[in-house]
Amino acid sequence: MIDIAPRAMTSLATVEALMNRLLGRGPVADAARYHLAAGGGRVRAESALAASAALGIDEDAALASAATPELLHNASLVHDDLQDGDQVRRGRPAVWVRYDKSMAISAGDLLISAAYAALAHHPDPAAAIAMTHEAVAATTCGQADDLAAEPATFEDYVRIATAKSGPLVALPMRLVLLAAAVPGDAAAARAGRSLALAYQIIDDLADRVPDRQRGVTNVCHVLEGEGRMPEAAARLAVSRARNALDLARGEAGCLPAGAGAAYLDLADRLSHRLPESVDAR
Repeated sequence: MIDIAPRAMTSLATVEALMNRLLGRGPVADAARYHLAAGGGRVRAESALAASAALGIDEDAALASAATPELLHNASLVHDDLQDGDQVRRGRPAVWVRYDKSMAISAGDLLISAAYAALAHHPDPAAAIAMTHEAVAATTCGQADDLAAEPATFEDYVRIATAKSGPLVALPMRLVLLAAAVPGDAAAARAGRSLALAYQIIDDLADRVPDRQRGVTNVCHVLEGEGRMPEAAARLAVSRARNALDLARGEAGCLPAGAGAAYLDLADRLSHRLPESVDAR
């Protein structure tokens, strides 16, 4: 086990530099960089860097744990936009619109490959690769289920939402815990699933009207399908999101040496996005 005395936190700029360097050169790399340059919250990288500082792991391990889930998350967005036909990502044309569909597939694939290349700097690359594959496999199954049909029940919705997003929310923390050789993997996985569920519900609450018009899966419509009136369904969705955030806080608080502080912060930020009241729409 390594020394877990706190160390200085590696910067997000260093993570960005590594991600761009791993993409290499050429038209496919340019398309991948176009997507990365659009920004995003970099929540996965932030949680990895904060946990790395708390647990005292070295910069190479911190960078591997931060860059890998960010690259995979962004690969999933490139492919999702193509699968869903979404033309805009982060305020500008999606990769498949800016370039073409074939280039979007290739750019997403390159981002995935770069994610695995980042793991070369993890202190336990074999275990890190296996852990990352597990997360990617679960995410792809969740995405396939999401595309197959609208969930019939709230339980179906939870299963799909947590499988689609939870593994990549949990992965940065799991990689850091692995690098530090400390316990907490199961708690990190559970926290990731709960945060992903809350995030999806919060997005759905904000998009109730446009999602209804587009025929897109939305937690409120799923709950209405179980027999609830629109306002009651929205209130219940808010309650389920709060419950998920509370569960995430509980799991994050169990992580060693304050490593879960970034998850606690994320839970608070998501909580502030929950509506104080809902109306019937």
